[in-house]
Amino acid sequence: MTRLSRKPRLLALTLAILMALSLALPAFAETQAQQASPALYINPGADLPIFDTASAEDGSGAVLPTGMACQVVGEQGGYQQILYLNLAGVPTTGWVTAGVLRQKTEADTPSYGIVSSPDYLTRVPLYQKASVKAKTHGKYYNGVTVQVIDNTHKDYVQVRVGTLEGFMPRALLLLDAPYGSVAPALPHPTVQHPKYNGLTLRAEQSFKSDKIGSVPNGGSVTVLGITEEFAHVMLEDGQVGFMQASALSPQPVYADLDPGVFMPEPEGMETVIDNPDGQGAHLRAKGSTKSESLGLYTNGTRVIVTGGSTYWRKVWVDGKTGFMMAKLLRGFVPEDQQPDGEGNGDGNEY
Repeated sequence: MTRLSRKPRLLALTLAILMALSLALPAFAETQAQQASPALYINPGADLPIFDTASAEDGSGAVLPTGMACQVVGEQGGYQQILYLNLAGVPTTGWVTAGVLRQKTEADTPSYGIVSSPDYLTRVPLYQKASVKAKTHGKYYNGVTVQVIDNTHKDYVQVRVGTLEGFMPRALLLLDAPYGSVAPALPHPTVQHPKYNGLTLRAEQSFKSDKIGSVPNGGSVTVLGITEEFAHVMLEDGQVGFMQASALSPQPVYADLDPGVFMPEPEGMETVIDNPDGQGAHLRAKGSTKSESLGLYTNGTRVIVTGGSTYWRKVWVDGKTGFMMAKLLRGFVPEDQQPDGEGNGDGNEY
């Protein structure tokens, strides 16, 4: 009688133990996963040169900036092998002098942020001031890695992207997040300059800035961010600078839209872009220079005029529809805007 009464109790005890284990294992696994996350190490000193091998004679041209974080994956002959995120968000290996890095602690502020917009078609602005009303240095794609400069603002984080500094919305950055946290959405267009054999890489967002490199037609670049005129790009060798966006194919555009949408050619009057004072004309979402650009198209580009007003014509170009200034379209220049034949050469694309 006693033995029979013990069996139900033993069975109940066994079931209780199994249930407790089933509840504890996921939490244990999660704890183990957190513990297994690689530690981050910070560069507390001056910019640290990164080498391709464990030798000071094999420089990569890259540096680990002051305050930037990385992972340490090995050590050899006075050098530490590191894994860091480049500007395009790609985990990259290199070597630095040992004894400089220290492990990050909870007291340290974040070192980097990964651009993370909920909608990958909506790029994240780099504002010149900590305000949504401020002008921007451009918009940046998901996956781009920025360096944190100041994390004390409430809704914004002051960051550096290459040579540019500005502010990004805190809600659209993942700070010190594990590598691979954001699926990259960076485009990789090719250089297709309509007049020359290649495209110049410039130090700043200006056609008058220093030339720091070039890419021949057919070469590929990675676009980090975009303004109406320039693309912030990374070359295959890791060099970073600015290129004329309209000479990249497919052309990255400043307005937030799906690049896969293609409008068939409509009926209308055929003409070409003819801007005597600049390189071409912007296609804009609305008939206003304050409207976002859907792309900059060079002189000679074929367009179809379908309507609009005297000063702003509704047009189709390259599978997209929008508005262009009538004075930049051959045969549509308003009478009160007829050129004097001299041209000021100031490079306005409007």
